[in-house]
Amino acid sequence: MKTLTYVTTKDVNELAWPELQQNTGLYSPATRVFTDFKVSIPRVIEPTVRADVLANIMKKEHVRMKVVVDAKNSFLGIVSLEDLSEEAFIKQAAAGYLRDELLAIDLMRPKEELLAVSYSSLKNSDIESLIYSQKSNPFQHLLVVDEETKAIRGLISANDIVRQLKLNVDVTTSTSFAKLHAVIESDYAQSKRLRVA
Repeated sequence: MKTLTYVTTKDVNELAWPELQQNTGLYSPATRVFTDFKVSIPRVIEPTVRADVLANIMKKEHVRMKVVVDAKNSFLGIVSLEDLSEEAFIKQAAAGYLRDELLAIDLMRPKEELLAVSYSSLKNSDIESLIYSQKSNPFQHLLVVDEETKAIRGLISANDIVRQLKLNVDVTTSTSFAKLHAVIESDYAQSKRLRVA
């Protein structure tokens, strides 16, 4: 066991403060809303986890998406709370599956069906251009691929953009990129602050 040293605060008058970053706005670098897996460990799940159990795990962890990987941590796809909705379970039951037999792999979106943005293009983009490019995206998460290493470098969440831009959108529910684009377009159209990407 290590011994801690205690000191008096009698002569201490200052507080340590973090370095202040500029506020995030539409024209801030897109990397400000990027979750980099080189900095933040990705939230992963194995494909053989029961889907109903996974839905409960995600709710307890307050996450809306997990990356599905095999035993060697190879990327297989993603699964979100949208994919694990009650409607999704009902649809699978109608197809003859039992609820407690469904696995993450049965409800995930496989990598072959996903589109991602390249990390190199993200580094040269601003948030407005990112949102505009995703105006038809019905999902909340966008993967980012490092084309040099052929790896999933991270992701962008529409809810994270809402939080950082301090938009008047309820983040307790899922916010798609399409919805985010509609909010930005309506809020900024009158102010002439919205540029075309």
